[in-house]
Amino acid sequence: MSSKWSSEKDRRRVRRLVRVLGVAAFAGVVVVSVASGVASRAATAPANSSAPSISGSTTAGTTVTANPGTWTGSTPIGYQYQWQICDGNGNACHDIGGATSQTYKIRSEDKGNTLRVHVIASNSDGSSAATSAPSTRIAEGGSAPANTAAPTISGSPSVGSTLTATTENWTGTTPISFGYQWEICDGNGNACHDIGSATAQTYQVRTGDPGNTVRVRVTASNSFGSASAISAPTAKVVAPAPATGCPALASGAQSVSVNAISAPARLQITEFTATPNVIPGSMHSFTVRFHVADTCGHAVQGAQVYATAVPFNQVTIPAPAMTDGAGNTTVQFNRRSGFPAARKQQLMVLFVRASRPGDNTLAGISTRRLISLRVALGAV
Repeated sequence: MSSKWSSEKDRRRVRRLVRVLGVAAFAGVVVVSVASGVASRAATAPANSSAPSISGSTTAGTTVTANPGTWTGSTPIGYQYQWQICDGNGNACHDIGGATSQTYKIRSEDKGNTLRVHVIASNSDGSSAATSAPSTRIAEGGSAPANTAAPTISGSPSVGSTLTATTENWTGTTPISFGYQWEICDGNGNACHDIGSATAQTYQVRTGDPGNTVRVRVTASNSFGSASAISAPTAKVVAPAPATGCPALASGAQSVSVNAISAPARLQITEFTATPNVIPGSMHSFTVRFHVADTCGHAVQGAQVYATAVPFNQVTIPAPAMTDGAGNTTVQFNRRSGFPAARKQQLMVLFVRASRPGDNTLAGISTRRLISLRVALGAV
């Protein structure tokens, strides 16, 4: 009986020991697994395995690009750039202000030197830096603008007109941009000074400019530099001629239309010819040809001419007549009972008016004139 119980107790102790050992073994496996997991997720800062490099032509005016090189470490990895200018051997480097993008446009003043790019790689676990080898020496590659002939000015130098500056006669690497500064000078083109705000390619001549001359200074610029040149002076600026109101005479035309005339121009009765040239006492009728022109001397077509004798009742009053393409019109007067106006009458006075049809006959461009015709009552 005692051996049986002893044996049963031993078996229970063994089972308890197995259970304890099993739990301990499982815990050990968990610890090992966790430790292994931690080791596999170990964080590392960036480390450079191949240096950054520079691609592109090292010529003034061109753009070069930084290759960040090869980096190891926890991803993602971000990159920052700082371009440096160095001497011709890649030494004595210093940062180029503001040159912090992946690309850099080489400036004219960089020629003869070399470039490096300093790259900083960063992730959540830290950062590290590396610098490229120097580039080849920077070549000239282009040229600043140069003027081959002075700028010129087109347009009439008169008040209210527009002057324009030319941009021809420049050499240099394109593209070239242009700036302008207009100047007012004395009548000989000297003692010039800038005209405020006159910086466009064109300039409208001002009311205060007459008697002076105008110049323009043109500045040409490209990525390699800039240069300026100044034009010769214009002729002296003149005030505009006062408006005449007279239309221009078309090529080949003999007259202008009455409808094209405006104030201050006026109509003028410039010529008249009577047929017969002396009115006899036996007169039954006579004609008068009138010529109408504007105040600029152009013959006028379409003017309306009205004429009557003074005193009235000597002859009939003709209907208004229109001037032809040469500015002429002819009207006929027939005798009435009032002729002669006196026993010793020597002149017949006619009141003549020229006007534009539809206008107020006492205003606008109309004109009035008294003319005298010779009378010889004794003539047949």
